[in-house]
Amino acid sequence: MHRAIERILEKEENVGSRYTDMERNKGREELRTVWVSDCLDGISEEWIGLKQVVKVSRIIKEKKRKHTETAYFISSLKGQSTFYNEGIRAHWSIENSLHWVKDVTFKEDASKIRTGNAPENISTIRNIAVNVFRTNEYSNMEQAKRLVCNDIKLIKKLII
Repeated sequence: MHRAIERILEKEENVGSRYTDMERNKGREELRTVWVSDCLDGISEEWIGLKQVVKVSRIIKEKKRKHTETAYFISSLKGQSTFYNEGIRAHWSIENSLHWVKDVTFKEDASKIRTGNAPENISTIRNIAVNVFRTNEYSNMEQAKRLVCNDIKLIKKLII
């Protein structure tokens, strides 16, 4: 399927919509291009509901380094390249902010919990904590953690 999507999107006549965006932030430049195609030639019909294929290319320049990333997506929706660009960016924004909070505030990457189901279980508990704090309008997770760490009544109040 991956090769079929690559073949579809390498032909300009198959591309129905394209969007390019340049972002500069903290010494980093990212040129992002999104291609969308309704052409599904070479993709198995077993993919019921498949409507479009999408390619996202990122050229990232940081200081003297430059690298390219390409990702492919399939969709049961029909949309323009701007629609997919916004959706993919929003997904990664949420993913990155959650990962950063869990790594920096809860020191998840440094955790020594590595066996059995324990890593997944503790990650779920961290997710619950972040969601409880955000639901209760705490924007500073470190401060929220300190406020509740020894206050069972407050923890109960936040959860209920």
